[in-house]
Amino acid sequence: MTESLLEELMRVPLNATSATIQGIQMQVIDEYQARAMLNSDINDDFIHECILANGHFLFEMVEGTLKTLFKVHC
Repeated sequence: MTESLLEELMRVPLNATSATIQGIQMQVIDEYQARAMLNSDINDDFIHECILANGHFLFEMVEGTLKTLFKVHC
């Protein structure tokens, strides 16, 4: 059975600066870049946010497929 995106994100180590999830290389961005991305998509149509114990992630899904993945470095 295939893991969900949430399950895969939960497995990323807390201090990880690189990871590949569903074939997409995670990129590290700062809080300002994250805020700018979220502010550019006020209706949450494209950029989605996930705050977990192991990190703060932003990602873009298109028709159920992961297209971009970012981890916010604090």
